Parts: sequence; structure tokens; C-alpha cells
Amino acid sequence: MIDYLTAVGQGTVRLDRGPRPELAPGHVRVRVAFVGVCHSDTAMVREGQGPFPSRLGHEVSGTIVESRDPQLPEGTRVAAYISDGYATEVEVPSERIIPLHPGCSLADAALSEPLACAIGGVEMLDLASTPHVVLVGAGFMGLLALRLMVGRGLQVTVVEPRERTRGIAAQWGAETTLAPGDVPAEMLASNPVVVEATGSAGGLELASSLVQIAGTLGILGYHQSNQGRRTVDMESWNYRALRVLSLHHRNPADVMRWMDRAQRLSAHGIVVPSQLVDRRIALAELPELFMGGEHGDTVKTLLDLGSGVTD
Repeated sequence: MIDYLTAVGQGTVRLDRGPRPELAPGHVRVRVAFVGVCHSDTAMVREGQGPFPSRLGHEVSGTIVESRDPQLPEGTRVAAYISDGYATEVEVPSERIIPLHPGCSLADAALSEPLACAIGGVEMLDLASTPHVVLVGAGFMGLLALRLMVGRGLQVTVVEPRERTRGIAAQWGAETTLAPGDVPAEMLASNPVVVEATGSAGGLELASSLVQIAGTLGILGYHQSNQGRRTVDMESWNYRALRVLSLHHRNPADVMRWMDRAQRLSAHGIVVPSQLVDRRIALAELPELFMGGEHGDTVKTLLDLGSGVTD
């Protein structure tokens, strides 16, 4: 039998139990070890975006326990790119599987999908001749982007309201950290590249105000609140001739390639997303998190299935 989370309606999820499906050719069965809890999942339930009922969970790692692909034998540690990962086991087509480098932990493997998204987003930015970057928002995704940019030798100024995460940003290489209320007037309209990673209307407004004439505004934040509707100052954007980029991707082949890069970065200690995990929960606690809300100061929650596999 398999235990799994089902989103049944706005603000409502439940734990279900069902039989194992027969494994299809070209698929593997993965015993799930860890699942990263993504804000896009919790926001979907909170905002009632549906469709319902549905399965959720796309930041998944585990071990293959049954295989119908000879290239992926039982016992292989993997990351999986799927959408039903909040479960004790999942059935995955082999093309959505990333075998892990020996040095990558299962906790970091689960977080290879969000790190892959940050990799893809940063690669869209023209940073070759950029002296510095301003990053607005130092949540989990913002911190991953910060680490990638610092790894390129860039000076990064982080603007973030939470004191605790400003501290983490400094530890992860930010040159300067500021609270939004402490941004000096001389920073306005003066920066060649600004990355917004808040997912909020206020964060987007602040980020856009910081971009210089002919500069780049990269939108990494996932804007779900108010059904994603935002009001922007197009006159100002037009006048400054801003280059506005959505730093999101929907091509699965790209995401898989970047997930492989992500787990290798983790294996070699270059970007280790599990260091940002500050809350671990069991499957039985997952409904309460979805229906009761996430802790306001939490950077990243990791669902730990207690697989018994050393990560």
C-alpha cells in the first residue's frame, strides 16, 4: 500500500492510502526519501487554484525499489521530476529520473529541482559585463540564486525584510544586505541588473524601481497571490527602456539537464541547498502544514519520509 497527499479543495488536503499500481514498461518505482515543500504547492491550496482533487509534490528524491528499465537498476539513488511526490512511493518514467552522483545526499537531491530553476533563471541573465546585481528577496529561491551569482564572482546586494534571512544572505556571500526601508535614494534607478525573488506585488514594485535606464529586471519570484494579478508602472518601465525577463522555464528537457547540474553542484559542495532547510516534518504532519500555514520565518521545509536510507 502507498500513503499519499491529496489536495481536495481550497484550504483542504488529506492523507490517502491506496494499492501499488502495476509498474509500466520503461518506468521505475521509487521509495521516496525526501520531498521539498514548495510554496507554489501550499499557495495553490491556500488560493484554491486547483484543479481538485489533485496530487502534489515535485521536489523528490529516493531509491529505486523496482525497475522496468535495465539502465536503472534497483538500489539506484535518484532525483525525480514529477508532480505527485508527496507519497511514500512513486512510479516514474525513466526519462524523468536523475541518477545521483555518489557525493550528493538524498536531501540535496530532493532540492535539485528548485536549484535547477535557479540555475536556469540565472543563465538567462547577461552577466558577462555586469559589475554588480541587486537581489530583492532572500527566501529559499533567492538564496539559491544568490549563491549561484556569488559563485560567478559577482557583487550582490540583497534587499530582504527578514533580519534572519538577511543574516543567511550575508553568510552565503552577499556583499551588502539591506531592509527595504533602508534602501537609500541613490540606489533608485541606478542598477544594471535587478532580480526580484519575492513573488509579491510590493517586492516587484521595489525591484523595478531599482533598475537603471536600459537595465534588466529579472522576475524569479513566483507570483500566485491575487491570482497573479499585478499593477506595474509601465510609464516608468517604458521611459527607462527596461529589459524585463521572466526567469521561469517549462521545457522538461531543460529542467532535467539543470537538475543533473544541480545535484553535481551539491555533490561537490558548491551549492548545498539542504543547508537552508530549517524545518523537517513527517508525512503525518503534512496536512497541518498545508491547512494551518507555514511558519513565517521558515526558509525551507523538507518532508522526511524516514526511509532509513542514510542521506
